[in-house]
Amino acid sequence: MLSLLAAVALIQPSIERDRFGVPNIKAATEAEGFFLAGYAVAEDRLWQMENSRRLARGKMSEVFGPAFVGSDREVLLSSYTDSELEAQINNAGRRVRSAFEQYARGVNAYISDATAKGTLPQGYKENGFVPEPWSPLDSAAIGVRMLQLFGRGGAGEIRNWALYQYLQGRANLKGRALDVMDDFAWFNDSRSIPTVSPKDDKVVKPNFNLPARADSEAHLASLPKVGLLELLPGVRLASNEQSTLVAESVAAPHRFGSYAILVSKKRSASGVPLLLSGPQMGHRQPSVVHEMSIETPTYMAVGMDIPGVPGIVVGHTKHLAWGLTSGVADTDDIFYSKLEGESTYRVGDRVLPLEAIERTLRVKGATEQKVTQLRTQFGPIVIKSSNGFLFSRRSSYRGKELEFYRLGFGIVEAKNLEAAFESSRGVPMNFNLFVADKEKIGYRYVGAIPIRAKGADPRFPTPGEPRFEWQGMVSFESMPAVIEPSSGLLANWNNKPASWWPNLDTPAWGSVFRNESLLDSIPPGTLGTDDLERAIWSIARMDSDAKAFLPIVRRSLKDSSSDPRQEAVRQLIVGHDGSAFEGSASAKAWSTFFDALREEVFLGTTGNFISMDNFRLAAQPSVMLAALEGRTRIKYLAGRTVGSVVQAALLKATDRLSGNGQGVNEWSFAPGGIEVKGQPSIPYSNRGTMIQIVELFSTPRGRNIVSPGVAEAGEHSQDQVPLARAWQYKPMKALK
Repeated sequence: MLSLLAAVALIQPSIERDRFGVPNIKAATEAEGFFLAGYAVAEDRLWQMENSRRLARGKMSEVFGPAFVGSDREVLLSSYTDSELEAQINNAGRRVRSAFEQYARGVNAYISDATAKGTLPQGYKENGFVPEPWSPLDSAAIGVRMLQLFGRGGAGEIRNWALYQYLQGRANLKGRALDVMDDFAWFNDSRSIPTVSPKDDKVVKPNFNLPARADSEAHLASLPKVGLLELLPGVRLASNEQSTLVAESVAAPHRFGSYAILVSKKRSASGVPLLLSGPQMGHRQPSVVHEMSIETPTYMAVGMDIPGVPGIVVGHTKHLAWGLTSGVADTDDIFYSKLEGESTYRVGDRVLPLEAIERTLRVKGATEQKVTQLRTQFGPIVIKSSNGFLFSRRSSYRGKELEFYRLGFGIVEAKNLEAAFESSRGVPMNFNLFVADKEKIGYRYVGAIPIRAKGADPRFPTPGEPRFEWQGMVSFESMPAVIEPSSGLLANWNNKPASWWPNLDTPAWGSVFRNESLLDSIPPGTLGTDDLERAIWSIARMDSDAKAFLPIVRRSLKDSSSDPRQEAVRQLIVGHDGSAFEGSASAKAWSTFFDALREEVFLGTTGNFISMDNFRLAAQPSVMLAALEGRTRIKYLAGRTVGSVVQAALLKATDRLSGNGQGVNEWSFAPGGIEVKGQPSIPYSNRGTMIQIVELFSTPRGRNIVSPGVAEAGEHSQDQVPLARAWQYKPMKALK
């Protein structure tokens, strides 16, 4: 038998591509494998990587001009310095450091080759610049931005405070603004479906110190006087509004979501565990994600990677398969402090200096600008009010984002599910982690989740005083988790991890939530991969809100109308089955009616929360249902019956549908599509950016799709589009 060293010596480093152009990398060492990975991804996506690193480092304006100044300023006001990124790489460990360095070497090798051959992407010539050498810091900046987008939650305190002030200003809500906030920003809804079933929930639950009503009232009374006009820019900065729009335009990660399904051996038609994973990160051309396999003696995996960052993020090894979905926990808070003089602020009895970081924003064709990022001990400042208060974003993972990549190495090394879960211990970013090995399936909620101080209402900015300091983090042992659930099934679509887990500052999880549609689409009994594929095909064509409301609506609209226009709409609505097929008249009628119903329930009481976009975001279906069922503090129906409110919404929907002169035969639902250059769009965008289905046989067998293709140009830029149109998949590399 060959020794390991002898076997390694026989491995010839190579990048082999399959018929879809997916790079399959073989190397004798891990370092060589990541060098080839950097080369291969640059060969496929260099222009996309160029845009991604400039976006993440606030350097778009330097080569693309003044249109990107807003995005760059936003990034520079909150991002890390180069020395901080360097420290993160070092703190993530030797293997992560080596991967980032070798990946950068590979990218630079490709840049050198393409420059010599004159084959650099056309965008460089069109915009009059050449690529600078790739740095591990470029990968770090992209990785940090991606992780902050998908692996954190919260920081909605300024938004909530702005909404509270808006409600206080409404004459009809005098003294009742907090009641509306309790209705719209609830802490826990016991009717919301969790990932871990209560019968499987065995962990010792942490104490989240949720506030009593008196605590909330005292908290609100203590907030400084800062008006709406000063709060709104902070809302935009806290949500990275401008840079997120730019990210979408340049095919960088810009959305978070994702679904996952696990099936145990006992429910699997093939007798082996099954995993379906669909990260939902937006659809662009090129795709915001990439695909490859890496085979070295110490790192062997196949699956999804992020252009510009080394490592497989979602995929499978010889031993197991894994998926990630965004956890949506409240990891970030806004703390406020009082400015003392020009450059100091107060925390309890201490007066501390502000940290000021001067940065240069270079703008093509214009004068360069200076941007000063100010920080308190809590984090970057998002608002400096005119009356001397500083509002800073505090993050549980701050300065530790890249430690997430230890999880990637840990999973790739793991021989079983338990080892994979153990590697998630201490991971700072918040995700739902799903793992299937050849015997078992399991789920674990991961991340650093703060425990807030007693008396604080986490929905609003927190006083920057010692008594409101975080009380540590939820322990690894208290995070929701399950191995081999009693149902033999796990399905998540960013829903709450356990029944007792609270929303805190972000009212995400209510009685109406999309994971119910996912569960409804999975048939009972034994399951095959075809069942999982049909389930995600189904939810892409489904209105996840309709099921909860149809019984109420049908009872209210059981009688025919004498108005033929209204009767046509009524019939479509009561006959609606929740499907949202392209071109469907009933889906069009339902969506128009549902918007009208939301307005009828709330608009007269709450107003539009400054804009109709804010109104639609705040007035979630869970609140609508609670209002119609009489389960809210405020009686939003204002003495009207449910039937009269539904009838009024029907009338409004009828006017909107027929107001442009179209008849019922012309009403057509548009579900959203995936744009493809030079082709009609692909219908139904509510699907994974990458979808993988893995069967855990002795040699795991996987299929996936990463539409439109692995490359940003050439023959493999759109060759997966026919598969996407047909909801079909291609084989993944088999690892033996």
